[in-house]
Amino acid sequence: MPKILSFKPARVMVLDRLIIRIIKESSRSDGVISFFSCIRTAMFELLLFMCFGFDLSEDSLLQIVEIVDAILHLPSRAMQDFYPFTSIFFRGQERRVSELRARQIKVYTSLIEEHKERCAHGTISPGSYLETLLHLDTGMPFSTVDLVTLCSEFIVAGTDTTVTTLEWAMARLADDASIQGKLLDEIKAVVGDRPVEETDLQKLPYLQAIVRETLRLHPPGHFLLPHAVSEACKIGGYDIPANAVVLFHVIAMGRDPQHWEKPLEFKPDRFLNKEFDVTGTKQSTMLPFGAGRRICPGLGLATMHLELFIARLVQKLNWTPYLKGERVDFDEKMVFTVRMKNPLKVLVEQRNT
Repeated sequence: MPKILSFKPARVMVLDRLIIRIIKESSRSDGVISFFSCIRTAMFELLLFMCFGFDLSEDSLLQIVEIVDAILHLPSRAMQDFYPFTSIFFRGQERRVSELRARQIKVYTSLIEEHKERCAHGTISPGSYLETLLHLDTGMPFSTVDLVTLCSEFIVAGTDTTVTTLEWAMARLADDASIQGKLLDEIKAVVGDRPVEETDLQKLPYLQAIVRETLRLHPPGHFLLPHAVSEACKIGGYDIPANAVVLFHVIAMGRDPQHWEKPLEFKPDRFLNKEFDVTGTKQSTMLPFGAGRRICPGLGLATMHLELFIARLVQKLNWTPYLKGERVDFDEKMVFTVRMKNPLKVLVEQRNT
C-alpha cells in the first residue's frame, strides 16, 4: 500500500475532529467561526501524526505550533550576513535564534525518543516519515539533530501552505453560493449521503477544478524558491547569464490576461472538460508547485488533502459570509505564505442529511 494511503485512518480521525471543533465553536458564537485557527490545528495534528506515527498530546502539539510560529516570524534577511561588522548590534537576535533552536531540538528529540519506545512496544502506526528516515540505508545514519531538522522541514512545508490554500478556497465558496451549491450537487450525485472518501476524489471533477482555480488565483507564495541558471541562455529575447538567480513570479503567471479569460475572477469552470497540467511538464501558465527536478515533492499529498478537506467541509456544513449581505474581503498579506489580510470569519450551519 502506498504510504499516502496508509494514513487514511489518520485523515478520517482529523477531519472528524475538525468538523466537531467547528460545530462546537459555531454553537458558542451564533454560528460564526474563525476558520484559519480551526483548520491550522487540524493540519498540524495530521502532519505530526504522519511524521511521528502517533497522536500527539495537546501540550506537545502546542509546543510544536509555537516553535513553527517563532521560526516563521524570524527575519528572512539578516543584515550581518551581508555586513559582518554589524553583528555586534544583533547579538540579542542571535541569542534568541540559538534559544529557539535549542528548544526545537529538545521538543523534537523527546518525540523521536517516544517514537522509538512505541516502536519497541508495537504501539505506533507504521510507515511514518520518521520511521522511513530511521531505516534509510545511506551508509551513515542520521544524527538526532539531523532528524530534528528533517522532521521540522516536513512539518513547516506541509502545514501552512495547505492551510493557506484551504482558507482561500473556503473563502471563495462562502462568497459564491452558486459555486458551493454546484460542488454540493456533484458530491450528492457521486457519493450520496455517506462521507466523501479518498477513492471518490477522482470522480469529482468540479471539486478538482475548484482546487486548481484556487491555486491559480491564490498560490501559497507569489514566487517560487530561487533557481540558478546552469548555463547561459536566451529567453524571450533576453540574455540570461550562467549562474544567474531566477525567481518565477507565480502570481503573475496565474493572473496573466494573455493566458486566462477574466483572470481576476474565480471561475472553476475554466478547468472543466479539458486536460490541464500544474507541473509545468506540458504547459507553464501556472506553476503553484514549481516544475522540473525541484518540483514540490508534496504535490500529490497536498492536492489530495485540499480536495478531501474541501469536499468533507462542504458536504457537512453550509458556508456563508459572517456579515449578512457583505462580501468576503480578499485582500492579502505575506506571512511566510500569502494569507488573507483579514482572517476568514464565516457563518456555518450543519446541513440536513
